[in-house]
Amino acid sequence: MKKILIASLLLAVTANAADINFGLKLYKDGMYDLADQTFSQVLTSPPKTIKPYLIPMAETFLKTKDINSLKKLLKIWKERYPTYKKGYYLGLSTFVNISEGKKLKDVFNETSFLSLPVKEKIDFLKVLSKAPLSTDEKFYILTLGRKRIDVKGALSDSGFLETFAEEAIRNKKQEITDYIFANYGDWLKGKTFELPYIRYLERQKRYDDALIRLKKLYKKEKNSEILFEMAKVYYLKGNYKTALKLARNLKTKEAKFLRAWAYFKSGKKKEAFKELDMNIQKPSMPESLKAAVNFIEGKINPEEIKKFYPEYYYRALLFTFAPSADENVKGINNHDAGMFFFERGDFDKAFSYLKQALTSRKSIYLTPRTLYLLGKIAVINKDMGNMLYSEIANNFQNTSYYRASIIPYAKSLILKGNFDAAAKLLEYGIEQFKIESTEARKLLGKAYYYEGNYKKAAITLKPIISKDDEAFHFFILSEFYGGKKRTAFEYLKAKLNNSRLFPEINYGRLCYLAAGLKKTSYLKKVPLPEEPLTAAMLAVLTGNKNLMKKLIYKTTGMAREAILYKLATMEKSPSRRFYYLSLLKAVAENPETANFAEKMEEYDAYRSGQFDSLLLNNPEFIAYNPENDISDINSIVEKANDYYEAKGILKAYGLYKLAAERTTDPEIRTSVATKMVEIDMKLKNYKRAVRDINLIPDKGQKEKDIKNYLLTEVYYKEGRLLDALNAGKAVANIGNIPEEDRVKFAATLASLYKLAGNEEKAMELLNYIVKSGHLSEIDYDDLVNLALFLDKKGKKKEAIELLKEANKKAKKKEQKAESLFWLASVEEETGNRDKALMDYLKIYYEVGVEPWTSTALYRAASILEDRGSYQQALKLLKKVVKIKGQSPEGIKALEKIKEIEKKMKGGVNAEGR
Repeated sequence: MKKILIASLLLAVTANAADINFGLKLYKDGMYDLADQTFSQVLTSPPKTIKPYLIPMAETFLKTKDINSLKKLLKIWKERYPTYKKGYYLGLSTFVNISEGKKLKDVFNETSFLSLPVKEKIDFLKVLSKAPLSTDEKFYILTLGRKRIDVKGALSDSGFLETFAEEAIRNKKQEITDYIFANYGDWLKGKTFELPYIRYLERQKRYDDALIRLKKLYKKEKNSEILFEMAKVYYLKGNYKTALKLARNLKTKEAKFLRAWAYFKSGKKKEAFKELDMNIQKPSMPESLKAAVNFIEGKINPEEIKKFYPEYYYRALLFTFAPSADENVKGINNHDAGMFFFERGDFDKAFSYLKQALTSRKSIYLTPRTLYLLGKIAVINKDMGNMLYSEIANNFQNTSYYRASIIPYAKSLILKGNFDAAAKLLEYGIEQFKIESTEARKLLGKAYYYEGNYKKAAITLKPIISKDDEAFHFFILSEFYGGKKRTAFEYLKAKLNNSRLFPEINYGRLCYLAAGLKKTSYLKKVPLPEEPLTAAMLAVLTGNKNLMKKLIYKTTGMAREAILYKLATMEKSPSRRFYYLSLLKAVAENPETANFAEKMEEYDAYRSGQFDSLLLNNPEFIAYNPENDISDINSIVEKANDYYEAKGILKAYGLYKLAAERTTDPEIRTSVATKMVEIDMKLKNYKRAVRDINLIPDKGQKEKDIKNYLLTEVYYKEGRLLDALNAGKAVANIGNIPEEDRVKFAATLASLYKLAGNEEKAMELLNYIVKSGHLSEIDYDDLVNLALFLDKKGKKKEAIELLKEANKKAKKKEQKAESLFWLASVEEETGNRDKALMDYLKIYYEVGVEPWTSTALYRAASILEDRGSYQQALKLLKKVVKIKGQSPEGIKALEKIKEIEKKMKGGVNAEGR
C-alpha cells in the first residue's frame, strides 16, 4: 500500500512538472490565455520547485488580469520565498490591491519602497506601471524621485517615467508635462520628447536654448513641424520678420494664424486680415433680415413675415389692416390671432385662439388684453341669450323688459354674427325709446363695422371716441376700411396714448400709416409707446437712437435684430458699429443673419481700416495666438471661462463654440454646450439656445437628462409651456442635473405641473424644494406662484418661507409690494395678525405701489377695526379714499368709514378715546 501511495505522488509531481513546462512554452509563445489556464490549474497543487516559474506565471496573470490566480501565486511566493525578488513581489501585491479598487495611498508604503535596492525599485515600478493608476497617483510616484537620484534612475530604467511622460504629452497635461521636463528633462531620450521639450523651453521663455535644439533637429530632419516651431520661437522673441520668412510656405492652420499674428504685431494689420481670408466685399442682406427691417420701418409685408417670423404674422396682419389670414401658418402668436378674429367678427375662432393663448407664459402687454376679449366674448351664452331675448322681442314688446333687453340682445346678436339684425334692433331702440347711451352708440357702430358699412360706423362712433376706447378703436378701423387712411392716421396721431385700449396694436398701425403716407416726422410729437415692439418701430421711424439703445434688451427676435442693424448703419464710429454687429451676430435667431453680421464686421473693418476690434474678438485668432498656447481643447475652454467670468460673454461664446466643434469628448462637449446655452439665455436668444442644446451628444441617460433640463428652461422662458412640461417630464433622474440647478429646475417643473392641473406632482416637487433649503436658487415669479399654491393646499408654514425668500429677491417696487402683500395675507390666515398688520403697513410707508398699497391699507384697517382701534382704522381708510377716489374701491372704503363712525357713536372705542 505504501509503495502504491509513493508511486501516485511521484506521478502527480511528474504530471505537474509537465503541466508547468507546457504553460511556460505557451507563455513564451505569447499564448497568454492558454498559459493562464495551465498555470492556474498548476496552482491547485503546486510543485515543490516553482521558484523558476514565479515570474512567467506572474507576467501571464498580469497580462490576462487574472487577479484570483495572482493572489494564489503571491500566497505561495510569500510562504516559500519571502525574500525572493522583493520589489517585484511588492509591485504585484500593490497591483492586486489597486485592481480591487483600493487607492494607492492606502496600500503603498513609501518607506519600504525607498529602502529597496535600485534593481528592486525597477522591478516594483515595472509592475506598478501596469496597474490602473489615476493621473494623480502616477504623478505622486514621480515626485518621489525629485531629490533621489536612485529613484530617478529606477523610474527611467523601469519605463515608468517614459510611459507617463508620453501619456501627459498625449493628453496635453501641461502642468505635469512641465514638471516632468523640469525634473527629468535629461532622463528622457528619443524622438518622442524632442519637440515637447522644446515647447517646454518656450513656455519657460528660454528661447535661445529652444533655437539651438531646433536648429540641430532641422539639420537632421528637415520637416515642416520643426520649421513651424522655429518660426514660432522667432515670433516669441519678437523677430516677426524672420518668423514670417520661415512660415511663409507652411500650409497648416497654425502656420496661417502665426503669420496673421506676426503681421498684426508688426503693425501690418491689413495683411493679417487678408491672411485669414476675411471678407472684403459688402455682403448681401439675407431676406429674413430685410423682412425684419421693413417691418420695423413700417413697410410691412405679411407674406414675408409669415415666411421668416411666423410668431409676428398676425401682428403684421393687424398693423396693416389686413382683411383675412392664412390659417395654416404654424408657430403663430395666439394672443394676436385672437385679436385679429375679434376685429373680423369671427368670435368662435377668436375664442379658440384666445383660450390657447392663456396656456402660454403671461405677458404684461398681451395677457390682460386676451382676458378682456375673452370676457367680452364669453360673458353670455350667445345661443341662450338669442333665444331668451328673441322671446321677449316677439311676445313682450309692450313691457319694460323689452326696452331693458335691447342692448344685451344686440350684444348676443353681434356675438352670433347677426350684425344686420343687431343694427336694426339698436336703430329701433335709439329712435323709439331714445336710448342715447355711449354703450348703445358703440354697439351700433360696431354692428355697422362688422356688416361692412364703414361710413355709417365712422359717423356713429365719432361722437364718443373720446369717451370710449373701444369706440375709438373701431372708429379707426372704419375710417381705414372706408378709404380714409389719412383721417385714420390723424386721429391716431392726435388721440393715441398708452392708457387707451389696444395700444400695442394701434401704435403699430400709426407707424404703418406714417410710413405709407410719408408722415414719419409727425411721430416725434406722439407719446412714446410702452410696448417694446411698437416702441422699436417708432424709435426707428423717428431716428431716436437713444430709445433704440434702451430697447436692445427689452426686445427679442425680429425687433431686436432690426434695431441692431439700424444702429450699426446709423453709427459713425467703427468701434460702435462693430459692437452692434457683434451683438447682432450673438442674438440672431437664424444662422443666415448671424453669418451676415460676421461678414459685415469683416467688410466694415476692411473699409475703415480698424482691424483691432475684429481680430481681437475673433475666437480662432485668440485660440491660435502663439503667446497663449491654447490651441488644445482644455486650454480653449479655460480661456473661454476667463472671458465668461469677466463678463465678456460674446468672446466666451465664440471660444466655447470653437471647443464644441473640435472635441468628440462627450463630457467636454456637454459642458461647453451648457455654457453656450447659459449665454443664449442671458441674451434671450432662445432659438439659438435650442440649436446649441443639440450639440450635447446622446451618449447616455445623464446627457439626455441634461438636454431635457435645458430644453425645459429655454421653453419656459420662451413661453412654450406645454413643450417645457414635456421636456421636464422626460428628465429621468434629477440627480443627473448639475447640483446647483436642481432646485430651480424642480421649481420650474412644479409651476408647470400646477398650470397643467397635476397638483399631486406639483406638491411632490414642492416638498423636495422645501426640504432642500436652497430657496435662493428659485426665480421670484416661481417663488410667489408656488407659495400661493402651497397656501391653497394648507401648507401655510412652507408658503411663508417661499414668500420671505421672494421678498428678499424682489428688485422692483411692484415685486416688493406684491410679495409683502401675500406674505401678510398668509400671516393673517395663520392668526399672526400683529405681523400681518406691520407687513401691510410697510407696503404703504416703505414701498408705495398701486394696486397693492390701497388694498393693504384696507386690510390693515380691518385688523385695527377688529381690535377696536377705530381711530387708527379711520386714518387708514381715509388714505384709501384719497388714493382711489370715486372708483369702486374708494366707494367701498367710504362706506366702511361710515360704518365705523356709526359704531363709534354707539359707544367709546377700544382705545378709550
